[in-house]
Amino acid sequence: MTAPACGLRWRKRGEQITDRAHRYRAQQCIPRGPRRCALCGSRRFLVIDHRDGDEHNDAPGNLRWLCKGCNTRLGLAMARAGEGRRTRQFNPGAETLAQYVQAAVEHRRGEHDPGGLVIHETPPERRSKFAKEIWRRRRAHGK
Repeated sequence: MTAPACGLRWRKRGEQITDRAHRYRAQQCIPRGPRRCALCGSRRFLVIDHRDGDEHNDAPGNLRWLCKGCNTRLGLAMARAGEGRRTRQFNPGAETLAQYVQAAVEHRRGEHDPGGLVIHETPPERRSKFAKEIWRRRRAHGK
């Protein structure tokens, strides 16, 4: 655990959490100065931006307000320039065959339910692995 740069309680180190958690942390660290976009001056749809593009760096001097439009344009420009890094989404889906089978049993086709969400968030390689294991077990039982 490390002491946070913006004065929040002790917490896990940056490499131990997801990108979503980094964005949440930044929202807890309010940048200095007026609450307006640092690029266009807008006061609407503001988000907290990391000046250096590194979401691990929550130092107060690295944070600023940007409107969503400027944040998107800046992110695209940084991507074109090869700066910053792509966000890693954390959607683990089913970790085990038992979780996958339980989700499949609970899922109702065409409905937005927890089972369908788990199935679709499971990476295709893992779904394929689970399907092969299911068929292996079915053949072993003569089904």
